[in-house]
Amino acid sequence: MYIVIIGANNISEQLIDWYSKYNHEITIVEKNLTKCHEFDQLYGPICQHGDATDLNIQKSSGMERADILIVATKNDSTNFVISSLAKSNFKVNTIINRINNMNYSKAFEENGFDILINVESSILKSIEQETSILAPWPIAKLQTNPLKEIIGIKINDDSNILGKSITEIELPSHCQLLLIIRSNGITDIPSGHKTIHSNDELIVLIQEGKKESVLEYLS
Repeated sequence: MYIVIIGANNISEQLIDWYSKYNHEITIVEKNLTKCHEFDQLYGPICQHGDATDLNIQKSSGMERADILIVATKNDSTNFVISSLAKSNFKVNTIINRINNMNYSKAFEENGFDILINVESSILKSIEQETSILAPWPIAKLQTNPLKEIIGIKINDDSNILGKSITEIELPSHCQLLLIIRSNGITDIPSGHKTIHSNDELIVLIQEGKKESVLEYLS
């Protein structure tokens, strides 16, 4: 796949590390020349210098062949403009937007963007985990029919599925387990006889509004 990431920052570094494992082609677009040079020194010639709100810069980055666009700047208005240009001019199939302020979420959703990653919700994640049993946190909303969302759930010592293998777990029909993040930070693809341990984080795809039935099964 060809992936374009807007913004040279900590999020970009993690994405580069992740996608590089699978030999995907990546371009970073960054208007700060110093940051661009830093990323090129770390990862090779990966950074396109320029303002991604400029249509010519998007074209230079190869946006017309991008399979995925990830817009990860700290400015929601900028992210919206960049995404709109890429969608209308280059027909990018999948656009993932970083949302820094929850108040902007509706504007993105109403304009049909694929996936929203809410930074505020991610920050609240650790608080929710410490103050509530099996407190789920939102990761992304998918503009599908019916609407779906991706949530994270941390498994505690009292969970119904603790110690069970993937084949033994019977999640509700509207729910799909996508990924397991182990307590040591290692990600694990759910399959076969792999078991669930305390403090595992489950990344789950569910139909919107069906969260309670999933939590009831896990608790």
